[in-house]
Amino acid sequence: MSENENKLTPWQEKNLEYQRRKAAEKKLEEEKNTPKKSRFTSPFQKREASATTSEANEVESSDEALSEEEATSAPSASQEEIIFSKLEQTAEEVEELRKPRRSFFAGSGQVFKKLWPAFVIALLVFLGAVYAVSPLSKIGSFTVFGNKSETPEQVAVASQLKTGDSIFSILRNKELIATKIEKEFPRIASVNITFRFPNHFEAVVTEYSNSAYVKRNDKDYIVLSNGYVIPTPVDTSKLEKLPVLQDFSDEQVKLFVKASEKLKPELRALMTTVTKTPTDATPDFIAIDMSDGNQVRVPLSQMSEKLPYYPSIAKQIEAPQVVDMEASIYTKPKEAYQAYLSQLSSSKAAASSAKEKKTTESSTDTTEASTTTASE
Repeated sequence: MSENENKLTPWQEKNLEYQRRKAAEKKLEEEKNTPKKSRFTSPFQKREASATTSEANEVESSDEALSEEEATSAPSASQEEIIFSKLEQTAEEVEELRKPRRSFFAGSGQVFKKLWPAFVIALLVFLGAVYAVSPLSKIGSFTVFGNKSETPEQVAVASQLKTGDSIFSILRNKELIATKIEKEFPRIASVNITFRFPNHFEAVVTEYSNSAYVKRNDKDYIVLSNGYVIPTPVDTSKLEKLPVLQDFSDEQVKLFVKASEKLKPELRALMTTVTKTPTDATPDFIAIDMSDGNQVRVPLSQMSEKLPYYPSIAKQIEAPQVVDMEASIYTKPKEAYQAYLSQLSSSKAAASSAKEKKTTESSTDTTEASTTTASE
């Protein structure tokens, strides 16, 4: 083995071994194809043998020359190896980059599904704590809607709310605050307090409507739709088109308003003046003057049941008429009815006078009899 062969790289050694093996295989193939030598050789055969020997020598010389060339070209083959190795390394790096990398959050979906309620609760608690300590947790404004009789300032004062009050305290006690406002103002039927983020409150006020007037000592007082009588008298020139109750007590006022609120608005609008006309049989008998000129007489306790028949009756009569609903329902002209009432009143007065006279005479006879007995 030459000195150059000792310096060959493993790749060059394998290549050299491969070249030698190919040459040996070629030589063996040629020997197989060569015919066997005969005992008697001719000059021609000698020539062929000498030629074959020379060819073998040439192959060996060419192998040696090839080995020398490979040894000479060792530096260039080494450079090719380096290049090929770098290319292979680069290809491997590219393949590694192409492979999908495992995400940091890979497999966290199932964990998140199990823990998201806890995350949400924790977030809400955190935000609530921040909100509770911030200035937004104090009341920012208090707005009043629906008020007609009382000003927003009056309603705000009645609520007893102050700047800096906690919205959590207001939310807990908003029904109590609404009750305070309702008690302060009899006109207010209800108060609905609502919260508007971040720190605003709104009070929606519903007021009782005016249902009637009650006249007492020549002064008119407003009666609300709940039967409450406003204690402050009103100017007569500013009266609305509502019925005026003449000298009704508070209890009678409530009964009238309760019954009238059950009637249709168009029927209530016909009533102008209501007076008490009690009879022996019906102590709560009242007379209602209508704007169409008729008068309806009906028991106060039966007004909501009987008065709805009036519109159909009014179409069949010519005003002015009196519609009496005490026992049954019948109509009579006003003048005739007034004459009847006068006659009835005179009869009652005469009967009362006769009764008193009889009582007096009976008392006198008793006194005289007592005196005679005493004298005897």
